[in-house]
Amino acid sequence: MKFTNQNIAETVEDIREFFKRVGTSEKDVLKICLVLEESLLRYQERFGESQDFEVYRRKWFRAPEIILRINGEPFNPLKNDSESLFSNAALKNLLHYEDAKTTYRYENGCNEIIFTAPLELRKRKIPGGSITVAIFLAIISSFVVRYLPQDVQPILLNDILAPVLSTLMGLIVTVTLFMMFFSIVSSICAIESTTTLSNIGVPVIKRFFFLDLCIVALTVFVSQSFFPVLALEGAKSFEAGKLVELILSIIPKNVFDAFLKCNILQVAILAFFIGFCIITLGNRVPNIKALAEEFNRLMFKIMDIVFSIMPAIIFLCIFKSLATSSLSEAISVWKIIAANCIAYAAFAVIMLAMLRLKTSENISAFVKKILPAFVVSLTTGSSSAALPKTLEVSKINLRVNEKFCDFWVPLSLVLFSPSKLIQLTVSAFYVTSMVQGDNISGYELIVVAFLAMQMSISTPNAGGGIAASFSIMLTQLGLPLEYIGALMMADVVTGNLFTALNVIVRECELVTFAKKMKFIDGA
Repeated sequence: MKFTNQNIAETVEDIREFFKRVGTSEKDVLKICLVLEESLLRYQERFGESQDFEVYRRKWFRAPEIILRINGEPFNPLKNDSESLFSNAALKNLLHYEDAKTTYRYENGCNEIIFTAPLELRKRKIPGGSITVAIFLAIISSFVVRYLPQDVQPILLNDILAPVLSTLMGLIVTVTLFMMFFSIVSSICAIESTTTLSNIGVPVIKRFFFLDLCIVALTVFVSQSFFPVLALEGAKSFEAGKLVELILSIIPKNVFDAFLKCNILQVAILAFFIGFCIITLGNRVPNIKALAEEFNRLMFKIMDIVFSIMPAIIFLCIFKSLATSSLSEAISVWKIIAANCIAYAAFAVIMLAMLRLKTSENISAFVKKILPAFVVSLTTGSSSAALPKTLEVSKINLRVNEKFCDFWVPLSLVLFSPSKLIQLTVSAFYVTSMVQGDNISGYELIVVAFLAMQMSISTPNAGGGIAASFSIMLTQLGLPLEYIGALMMADVVTGNLFTALNVIVRECELVTFAKKMKFIDGA
């Protein structure tokens, strides 16, 4: 190979790719290529472009090596002399870095430079990362705490852990509250006109409401099979006024009350109202849309920082639940898990079938396209953490219109959570079955459906947040709270899986609706 500029450039690029493939760190690759390129240019200047050189690649005890050989008189381009392009400081930094090394030698009329870099040690990743570690530590700690003195356990669980967990959950709810508010406002602003909002936003919301009703109906049927407590006649009565009161509770009394009480559903309604007002202003206030978008980006950044404490919250929540659970609750968990899984599996199959029927989409190809977002949701157990990847998959892989994705995907995280709907509905049937002689009446069934739909929206997308919804559901139905431990254990088992399945269900609905509204780019 001649010392032409093209050959030198191609050689450096080949070496760069070689070291990257074998796992050398990016920093080492950069420095090796810099020294290699300068050495080749020095040899070109010394011997001319007609001189031949050879490059060999090999692994010596699993360490990748590059050997550069040039026949001719001795010449070390790495030596620091008056002709060298490298200063003393540069040589020290470039030739003595990390664990790699560069050496020169002259044997049998041949100049030889050897570049050696060990393989970069790959960090082994635990599925689910720190969240998985937190769950296992919580399980172990819950068994250890039972051996503590009886007078110490209440102090640890009630006086120390309970307030700490409450404070941390309050922080997560607050961040989620503002993140959701600005996300909806920004998404509505992206629609740009009230006409588009009425043509797109209203049908989307109606569709979510219809799907929520279908999920609840399906879950009621499955739950009744496992926990036969539904009695449409002869059961205890329920005042209709309370149902009206529940419906009116979603309407905020004032702007500040919704935020102060962390009522996420009321905040969502405020966000819709403010977003609608912004787009009605049009271009009369040109900077307000940009300001909403900047606040949205700021809240996502804050969310990334605050959600770093999520493993600690999950640890405390699971630890407290397991430490206070009885053996009978632990045994009954399998029924809750089975009811949740069967209901969700049935709904997911229905959604995939509807996707195939209405769009002729190849199901295997569809699943392959959304796999990156599915994996992120499965490993993190967070829809919020998977939001950036979901947007990317929707826009690039599924070719859904970008502006529609910016509106639909964040909105779906708020208004469409199949897993929470299923879990909350099953929880009402399970706890009712645990209370001897208790049943669910027709009126109470309506309340269960309404509460499940409301709290599937108001529950923050964070581990442990659903515990608050379980408490509200049972309190509204007059059921004891002592069975929340079993519900939380079931949530631990199914949490990550259901969050990942949410991606499949949401993307099914996204493609189906986008196809209907002709928002598929290039279709």
